Amino acid sequence: MQDPRFLDRTTPPKIVTLILMAGLSALTMNIFLPSLPGMARYFDVPYGVMQQSVALYLALSAALQIVIGPISDRYGRRKVLLGSLLLFLLATVGTLLAPTATWFLIFRMAQAVIAAGMVLSRAVVRDMVADAQAASMIGYVTMGMSLVPMIGPVIGGVLDDFYGWKANFALLLILGLATLALVWA
Repeated sequence: MQDPRFLDRTTPPKIVTLILMAGLSALTMNIFLPSLPGMARYFDVPYGVMQQSVALYLALSAALQIVIGPISDRYGRRKVLLGSLLLFLLATVGTLLAPTATWFLIFRMAQAVIAAGMVLSRAVVRDMVADAQAASMIGYVTMGMSLVPMIGPVIGGVLDDFYGWKANFALLLILGLATLALVWA
């Protein structure tokens, strides 16, 4: 029987929610890699331009990881997670609707705000439980973050083959909405 408090705001988030938050940020990094050649053709730009979407995302993601902790200490983990998820969803819609490669790159950089999930999922564990139990839970969250990059490009390649490059970002949008629903509840 399911715990009736699973979607209750007064209880701490479940490990599934934390793994999903961390995994979404890892998936966003590389699900679209097999689609880069098709995206370059779609936007009619050299392949190197589309490769910048990886470097720019990683650079902004790294910078955000430095400041996201202090911001969440000041305003609260939940508020920062909800805000970053909302911005991520808007940026993901932007990647789907981008008319040019430049706009795509701008929205792609904005997607890096989901790095908050990678940072804060582990911080939330430290806030919720004692050190002995935290080590185990952080292990599960980190395992999710580690496995997702291995399967992300495979999923992205299949989606690209059957539905085109936008399917990768549509999946990110769906997963972002699901994560938002879990964090919001």
